[in-house]
Amino acid sequence: MKFDRWIFSFTILLILFIFVLLRYESSSNNIERAIESLSVREETKVGKKHFILIGQEYDNPYWKSVEKGARDSAKKLDINIEYVAPLRTSVEEQLKLLEKAVASKVDGIIVQSLDNKAFTPTINQAIAKNIPVVTIDTDAPNSLRKSYIGTDNYDAGIRLGQTVADMTEGKGNIGIIIGSETSESQKMRLNGILNVIKRYPNMHVVERSSSNISKIQASLQAERMLRKYKNINIMIGISALDAIGISNATNTVVDREIQIFGFDGLEETMKGIIDRKIKATIVQKPYDMGFQGVKLLDDTLRGKKIVKVNYTPTEVITEDNVLEEVRH
Repeated sequence: MKFDRWIFSFTILLILFIFVLLRYESSSNNIERAIESLSVREETKVGKKHFILIGQEYDNPYWKSVEKGARDSAKKLDINIEYVAPLRTSVEEQLKLLEKAVASKVDGIIVQSLDNKAFTPTINQAIAKNIPVVTIDTDAPNSLRKSYIGTDNYDAGIRLGQTVADMTEGKGNIGIIIGSETSESQKMRLNGILNVIKRYPNMHVVERSSSNISKIQASLQAERMLRKYKNINIMIGISALDAIGISNATNTVVDREIQIFGFDGLEETMKGIIDRKIKATIVQKPYDMGFQGVKLLDDTLRGKKIVKVNYTPTEVITEDNVLEEVRH
């Protein structure tokens, strides 16, 4: 009987091991297929320009909006565009995709730079091979990229900080969740927020922590922070998933009211504002980034002079205008 139970247990463990192995292999294969898809086909090279858009996370709604803008622009300009991205946010996988795009000798690259130091050498390598690069959403300001298209992240941080101050009457103890400590855009938003808060003597940042651009991590870090510091009554999320994670965390911390402020206009964030769980968010224009990014690359290849920095607008969304934003 004991031997039979041992055989049964061993069989179950073996099945679980095989399942995990297959999941890992499937994930790896998906990434490999994304990289392999960057191999330029001869028919693509003849006649039409071939651009690559390298996003942060393949199925992320924000990046799908960027992709939509890029495809609409490419269709208008009669350009072939390919959208690739890691399945989950990964600087290493983004760099692999960028390196493959350079090796494939595409006509132009649009890429988000989550880490200025890490991306700069490969961007410069592309430029040296006469492949123009436009950074999107997050810049690599120390690189030789042709142009940046996206939010003025410092100004967006100022706007968010001022919104927090206005809606809390300049009083409160603040916890901050930042998506990534290495991302230039995240650091610029944070600096903008802090420069507003320091003007208000009754507002204090108690702690800040990183979510690694993960809703689950944002929730875990927010819950830890709220349990540790009983005086925190304001939470600010700097990346798209942070406010949603913070809101989820407050479901288990019910000893006080927490005012939540976020960034970006994901569906869950909009619902949070409608349900009065999130006070406000700063919305970017990802569709415009994708659309203008393709046009900037095309202008460069046509020999036109382009502006080095191109800022897309932002908007403060609160309970007062959230329904109008959702309808758009």
